[in-house]
Amino acid sequence: MSRTSVALLLLGAGGVATTASAADLGVAALGSGYTASDAPLGAPSELAVDLRGEVPARCRLASPPVLGQRLDFNRAGDVQARFGLDCNAPFQLRIRSGEGAFVTDHARQGIASRIAYDLSVDVDTDEGLSALGWCRADQLTDREAGGCAFGSGDGWSSGDATAIDRTGTMRLRWSAPREGDEPVYGRYRDTIIVELAVRA
Repeated sequence: MSRTSVALLLLGAGGVATTASAADLGVAALGSGYTASDAPLGAPSELAVDLRGEVPARCRLASPPVLGQRLDFNRAGDVQARFGLDCNAPFQLRIRSGEGAFVTDHARQGIASRIAYDLSVDVDTDEGLSALGWCRADQLTDREAGGCAFGSGDGWSSGDATAIDRTGTMRLRWSAPREGDEPVYGRYRDTIIVELAVRA
């Protein structure tokens, strides 16, 4: 139903026409000294607005470690790279090596086919820095059952700590060939896999 506004034409003294709304007339009918603010109040009303939100648990590698520089295996070496973490819940970190060593692209008789190396990880959490220590690359393969804190089973647990917009550091080191070792020649490679998951 549409609502219309009603105006009444009143004749005032001197024959001048004026207008008044129906609401004004209703208040005037109650007598002098009565205003709209004196009207009796109705029962109070209440509106409850239920607000709810949810932030899902997340744990991701915000930026990967970059160890892309050319490595020289004819002498002892040590490289490191930082990576970004964003975990708003306690988490598990596991690092795996695809080959368990640097392996040659093309095997040649009399040339070293594998170069061993070690890997370490430091993780900065909201409760402080956790140094996870060193592991041999051959301890980080799926074939290895144990022996490394961040490479075995589900990997390293952060406990109750989170890591929101934090960083970690990965380091690799290897030894120079010893006398009597097969010479190093050609290209060698390995794949490092970093796994992050919200702790169950």
